[in-house]
Amino acid sequence: MDDPARYRWIAEHVLRYESELRGWLKRHVRALTDSDADDLVQEALARIWAVDFSTIRNGRAYFYSTVRHLLAEYARRSRIVPIELLGEIDSLNIISDEPGVERRVGARQELDQLRAIVAALPGQCRRVFELRKFEGLSHKEVAQRMGISEKTVENHLTRALARIGEALATNAGSQAERKDPARGLDDADYGND
Repeated sequence: MDDPARYRWIAEHVLRYESELRGWLKRHVRALTDSDADDLVQEALARIWAVDFSTIRNGRAYFYSTVRHLLAEYARRSRIVPIELLGEIDSLNIISDEPGVERRVGARQELDQLRAIVAALPGQCRRVFELRKFEGLSHKEVAQRMGISEKTVENHLTRALARIGEALATNAGSQAERKDPARGLDDADYGND
């Protein structure tokens, strides 16, 4: 992501919560001076600038979480820490909208499944899908890059989406069968004669 795009992302997803965060710090972390709060916000923004924004689902929660970690670091580094600060840091546990481990693992598995399905598509169909959906090119740009008509791009994309949909439906059906232990068992398996 280029610098102007990073500035826009931070302005849209993080900076809009700066005054809210400062007010919260003033009310709940009374041991911080205005200067300390300025330094804290500045350091949080610098750290957020350095991360991959695609991993952040909720800018507000990430901003608060970053500040919480900075407060904890400050408390660890300080020789004398006001006891109020320790309790105030704990109270900064803001519920995050970030997905939990289970959702991340599930999403990773779904992405791996999609990649495998896309890899199995016929060559030109797969390339059209990848250029359009993964690289974000327009129909016209895909057609120019591949030396084919826009109508052909549209046809390949339609076929790719249909095959992907079928494969996902088939995979979902086979997973449901594996989860249902009663499927495929006859009366003899239950001890009924």
